[in-house]
Amino acid sequence: MTSDSNAMAGAVLHVSTDLANVVRTALVTEETAATDGFVQRLHPTVRLLGITALLVAAALSSDLAALAGLLGFAFVLAVASRVPLGPFLARTLTLAALSGVVVLPQLVLTPGTALFTVGGVAVTESGLAYVALFETRVVASVALVTVLSLTTPFGTVVSTLRSLGAPTTLTTLLALTYRYLFLCFAELHRALLARESRQLRPRGFVAEWRELGTLSGSFLLRTVERGERVERAMRARGGARPASPYRRPRPLGVRDGVFATVVLGALALVVLA
Repeated sequence: MTSDSNAMAGAVLHVSTDLANVVRTALVTEETAATDGFVQRLHPTVRLLGITALLVAAALSSDLAALAGLLGFAFVLAVASRVPLGPFLARTLTLAALSGVVVLPQLVLTPGTALFTVGGVAVTESGLAYVALFETRVVASVALVTVLSLTTPFGTVVSTLRSLGAPTTLTTLLALTYRYLFLCFAELHRALLARESRQLRPRGFVAEWRELGTLSGSFLLRTVERGERVERAMRARGGARPASPYRRPRPLGVRDGVFATVVLGALALVVLA
């Protein structure tokens, strides 16, 4: 019973640590987006459309060399934009590892010529080719999204979507969700820390679950109350007007033309491959 209680307390501490890491990651993103790098100097519209076009190319391509080229291009963009390699590789490889767990059974499930045997199960040539293509596509796509997310503030993404004609309701929901998601995490982090500070001795397993249920209910009520206060404040400042993300106007430059040309060239190579 005591080991179960300790496991529950450890799980709660892990949740608290993960929430702190989420906030820390967001701060790293804002710092990197303010760096004077190649992608950061691009016009937001060119930046968003260019990387989106490369993502579409990665999704449609079935050529391993073309996907490897897109992955290499994403890495060059990260280096030219002074993106910290630690967070860049951590995000990219973590999602690639998760997708690998899903696709690895195809090594033996896909019919084809057997290459070698592992534990009495044959790994086929077509299965290995399928897994290599799938994983390269995932890594290239995640790397491109990581470059965009680490070099572009979320407010810039929202304002660019607005300028491209995205529905006002969608952009307002995105802006409000991003703003209050971190506030919600901070509130839960404080509640978990307060709970741990009040615990002077280990509780039983049942008491731990009861305390966790009380904490969840309290957190839900505080979240609803905060949402109501935010709604009243928004109405007091002008009613139901949509949010207007700040955007600094800037003209297109030579750098934008070079990037657009490179993207179009990459798309042509992917289509012709």
